[in-house]
Amino acid sequence: MLCAAVGTLVIASTATATAPKLPSAGTASQIARLVAASVNIKTLSPTVLNKVGNAFNDNAAVDYPKTKNGCPALRTCDFGDTKSSKKIVIMGDSHAQMWIPALNRIGNALKLKVIVLYMAQCPAASLDVWLSIYNKSYTACSQQRTAWIATLNKIHPLTVLLTDHTNGVHSAASSGTQPFTSAEWQAGLQTTIAELKPSKAKLAVIGDPVTFDTEPPICLANNQSEVQKCDALTPNPDRPGQQVAERAAANAAKVLYVDPTKWLCTATTCSPVVGNYIVFYDSFHISCTYAAFLSGVLQASLKKVL
Repeated sequence: MLCAAVGTLVIASTATATAPKLPSAGTASQIARLVAASVNIKTLSPTVLNKVGNAFNDNAAVDYPKTKNGCPALRTCDFGDTKSSKKIVIMGDSHAQMWIPALNRIGNALKLKVIVLYMAQCPAASLDVWLSIYNKSYTACSQQRTAWIATLNKIHPLTVLLTDHTNGVHSAASSGTQPFTSAEWQAGLQTTIAELKPSKAKLAVIGDPVTFDTEPPICLANNQSEVQKCDALTPNPDRPGQQVAERAAANAAKVLYVDPTKWLCTATTCSPVVGNYIVFYDSFHISCTYAAFLSGVLQASLKKVL
């Protein structure tokens, strides 16, 4: 099954898209070996080349169509063992949607209901965001986040996972002229964690992956024999995120921090291709296929809170 595109850029029409099965979970050693070798990939293999034209469609909107326009409330987007009384929640922006292929498997394996709460461009961190597309304060985001926290404090899930895209998020206080500082992001995430204390849930933060300078599918289509022209640095100084602030907030609040970087990148470089997988379907979202491939290592990393 393929997960389809919600972005505006496309290489192939979704109407003609094929629907390959999601891969089995990779082992930690297998993923480490493939990531280490990924920076030496120069030319697209025939297998990967066949995927490039449809790579923008490899996200969660087709396999999980109910998530296409967000997951604003309980029972809107339930996955895993939906009949289970044990609930885990992932809350945040589109990165919460991004991890569904992995969490759906984890929920089924451990007999957990997986509840997704996400709103596009609305971080789990308690921050007043500027919505640049409409040139206004994103008040709906702040209101939605407050409602989510109140709901979770009532239903007492087993686990709450917080995850965000952190590059280029601008502050409403600056009318969108300035991104949040690291101190502001850390404080905002710590506020959310503190406000979730009445839920009695085990908490974890899944860190933000590196953001690429280009859209990998487009770059790969144009550089089939020079794959590493499409890579990103680890971390990427041109499109920095708030990964340090996320870790600092988790450490200060004494909650688990899961860093996905080692599953995607070497210590210095993120290749757009790992093994026979196109890792990102756009510049800052892991592909549905690769997220499924990471389900085993994500489950192991979350063991303390599941």
